[in-house]
Parts: sequence; C-alpha cells; structure tokens
Amino acid sequence: MAADIFIQLQDFLLTQCDAIVVRLGQQVQQQSTGYARLDTAELLPSMRMTVETLAEAIGTRDMLPLLAYAEALGEMRVHTGFALDDVLTAMEVFRVLVWEALEKFAAEHPDCNVETVRTVEDILMQFRQALVTSFNTTYHQLHFQWRDQTEQLIAQQQTIRELGTPILPLYEGILVMPLVGAIDSFRAGQMMEKLLTTIAERQSDIVIIDITGVPVIDTAVANYLLQTVRAAQLLGARIIMVGIGPEIAQTIVQLGVDLSKMTVGATLQSGIELALRYVGRAIRPIASLTDQRHARLGRA
Repeated sequence: MAADIFIQLQDFLLTQCDAIVVRLGQQVQQQSTGYARLDTAELLPSMRMTVETLAEAIGTRDMLPLLAYAEALGEMRVHTGFALDDVLTAMEVFRVLVWEALEKFAAEHPDCNVETVRTVEDILMQFRQALVTSFNTTYHQLHFQWRDQTEQLIAQQQTIRELGTPILPLYEGILVMPLVGAIDSFRAGQMMEKLLTTIAERQSDIVIIDITGVPVIDTAVANYLLQTVRAAQLLGARIIMVGIGPEIAQTIVQLGVDLSKMTVGATLQSGIELALRYVGRAIRPIASLTDQRHARLGRA
C-alpha cells in the first residue's frame, strides 16, 4: 500500500508539473539575480526536468538518477556564473512548491501519512545536499584552475620580460644590455632593478645600453634611464648609451634630458670600442697581428 501511495504521488506531481514550473520560474527570477539573467525559454526546461526527476525518485524510491541530475545541475550552475545564494534560493522555492503540492495531494488521499511526508522530505534533502556539494566542488576546482592558470601566466610574463631585457657579459667587467620594443614605466623599472643586481653580482665596471631597437622614449622612461645611470654610478659602473636615433635624440632634447652623466656612442660597435678602451683593451684586425709576427720572425 505504501508503494501505491508513492506512485500516486508521482503521477500527481507530473499532472501539476506545468503549474509548478511556471511558478518556480517566476519566483526564482524575482528573488535571484543569477536566475534573473536567464531567458525564460532557457530556464523552464531545466526546471521541468527537476520536477520530473524528483517525481520519478518519489515513485521508484531510486535516488541514483535524481542525485546524478543534482550533480550535473550543480556543475552547470557554476559554469553559467551562478552564486551559491542563487542555487539555495531556487532550492528553497522549489521545496516550498513541492510541499504545497504535497498538501493538495494529502487532502485528496487520506492514506498519505507522516511516513509519506518524511520520505518526500528526505528525498528533497538528499537532492539539495547533492546539488550544493556538486556546486561547491566544481566551484573550488575552477578556482584552483584559475589560480594555477594565473600563476602560470604571471610566470610566463616574467619570463617574457626577462627575455625582453637580456644582460650579456661582453668581456670581463663589461656588460651589454640591448633593449628592443616599447618600454613602459613598469618595464623600465624592472630593467633598472635587473641591471643593478647584475652589476653588483658580476662587479662590472662598464655597461653598454643599446637602444637601437627602441622606437620611442617618453618622459617617464627617460627619467628611469637617468635614474639607472645614477644608480649604476653609485655602484662604481660607467654607462655607455648607444643607438640613439634621430627621433629619440629630438625627443630627448625636447624633454630637456641631461645626458652629461653618461657616455654616448653612435652604434654598438663604437660603444664596445669605448668600453674596451676604458679597460685598456682594443680590437685589432688579425691580419695586422699576423704581419707583425712575420716581421718579427724576419728580423730574427
């Protein structure tokens, strides 16, 4: 007899399905900002599925389909941008509407007793628990994925910045820093920090900064370059700036940037020659050295 009452309740809920779905859609959209964003045509099919799946669980007392549906629904609500409050609000509205339908059913079926009511309430509670658990689990998984992706993106950006600001040891005590592309204030500050660290680590005496590949320099970047020069000088290093093109030279003059504190060379080659001269070195053609060696041998 108990089984019969649950089958009758299943049939009753299915006959009331349309009315429950319409009221459910209206109320959750009024009470929840998340559901209010959804179009009614998109919302009602999932609500109809909820009522039908619940009715089946009541009639068969087989919870597996209902719990599987609750898990899928929880995941879907996370991926569509719902908050947990939206889900809880919808669940509470759904519970109230089911109870109203249960009261109507009990009024027409005297054999609907306390045991029937407790069974329905237990099914509703398991459905709610599965839905909330699925929502929380999916939300935290996405949160950790987003955090990991953000950390990877930050690491990749850091690597790109480091590759974009290489500092190359040219000779003992001499560093070369070729700059390519646009330089904003953030990159200029990072460039200064990396350069000063490298100077201190390698005990370098001379740094050649090649800006041939820099299309434009604004006031902020020019000031950073000057600060870099002053900071490097405090560490005992001399700065040689090379690769200043006509447009950048005009900009520097218009900005009134004082370059008297640094040595300026036209090209990287001239900068290297200056740097070697400062440390008592020079680049000579191999042929001339060979000729000198032959001359010495001839005199011998």
